[in-house]
Amino acid sequence: MEELRKPIGRRSLLKAGGFVAATGTLGWLGALVTGVGTGSNQRKRARWVKTVVRPTLGETNADYKRFSGFDMFALYRPLKTQHEGTGSFEAEQVSKAKRLIAWTNEKKPGFSLPDQKLSEGAWTVMRSSRPGTGLLSWTRTPGRTSTEPSAQRYTASPEEMANTVKAAARLYGARLVGIAPMNESYVNLQVPRQDEKEKDKDIVFEDVDVPEVTDTKFVIPRKMKWVVAIAIPMDIELLARTPTPLGDAASALGYSHSAFVVSSLAVFIRGLGYEAIPCVNDTAQSIPFALDAGIGELSRLNKLVTPEFGPAVRLCKVFTDLPMAYDKPVDFGLVEFCKTCKKCAEVCPSRALSFDDEPSFKTKGPWNNPGHKTWFEDSYKCFEYWQKSGSACGVCLASCPYTKGDQAWIHEGVKAIASIAPATDGVFRIMDNAFGYGKQHDPEQWWTKDQPSDRRG
Repeated sequence: MEELRKPIGRRSLLKAGGFVAATGTLGWLGALVTGVGTGSNQRKRARWVKTVVRPTLGETNADYKRFSGFDMFALYRPLKTQHEGTGSFEAEQVSKAKRLIAWTNEKKPGFSLPDQKLSEGAWTVMRSSRPGTGLLSWTRTPGRTSTEPSAQRYTASPEEMANTVKAAARLYGARLVGIAPMNESYVNLQVPRQDEKEKDKDIVFEDVDVPEVTDTKFVIPRKMKWVVAIAIPMDIELLARTPTPLGDAASALGYSHSAFVVSSLAVFIRGLGYEAIPCVNDTAQSIPFALDAGIGELSRLNKLVTPEFGPAVRLCKVFTDLPMAYDKPVDFGLVEFCKTCKKCAEVCPSRALSFDDEPSFKTKGPWNNPGHKTWFEDSYKCFEYWQKSGSACGVCLASCPYTKGDQAWIHEGVKAIASIAPATDGVFRIMDNAFGYGKQHDPEQWWTKDQPSDRRG
């Protein structure tokens, strides 16, 4: 990993490297990063974000099928027992609890009582949301007695419908929105039980008019052929303080905001006279729908990276029968960049990310869905590190050169050049380190910073 002892200023590096001259002219660069859009309510994206016929990574073969979905919290215990023997999981949890108490008493940076309660508060909305009920209800508007959808049905062209839904989603808090076709292979086989008294419920597609949740299954109407894919940026200042409860608060807020956005959008769609199923991490894989909807590209992280916010986003979606124009996948040069960069793999404290030059179909464990091409991660190592560190980790997300809190012209210019000149990718990786981006920040300083109202990009 190439590191400089002291980050240098932008001005010095730009002067030394003749960056402006290398890009040609400021006018050319400005034209390249200027946003373009296809409709009055379309979010404008930079010109270097190209649309393509199919996603740049994620090629599938005959092994790709509906996945059970995985919950590493549920998988970890049996895997731990398999690796280390009976009782190892329980012993680890006792040890972890003792460490957290000690760290709190010692006022370890990032683990103070306020740090931990900040994370706990950020999880509130998400942890009160369960698939098929409450905010994530499949059939009703929470808090109302009338049956949804509305008896009146709004009609317009597919293009206008898409713009209308996207505008509503952005109002509720979505920063990136795209429309993808329903693909049943992306939908999980089951919704895991929520407590010991329940059973796992199958997710099935049937020729019915309305979604249904019964004691044994979740029913998705086959007429739901549209998926609204949404990205919610995370707070980068918090993320830069992972792995601590402060860093975890960034993820927690992302999930809670996601639950609010999809539930609000589902109510809106039902009010137009259509059916809607709001989902966060539940029900289906969010990444492939986001890829098809043009939200971003698949990366070395085996996660989505967006042109605007990098991988520092949480994904969610809404299934519906409201006819809309589909969006297309995008290509902004990320896959070629990831082949060269490898920064996320180098800084990953658990060594869970791949260093392979090329993506492949070779999986790392039962948490991976086989049959698609990517850089697969070792989620067991990742989760094991969570247990040792006492908090969820997001070092890889914060370290990605595409994770930037602002859209300054210099950042957009670098991304633009990377999209058309892969030979420069290594240089930009070095520049990212030189400017000090992606490094973890002092947790104690977060509480004394002047906090802007929105630091999500």
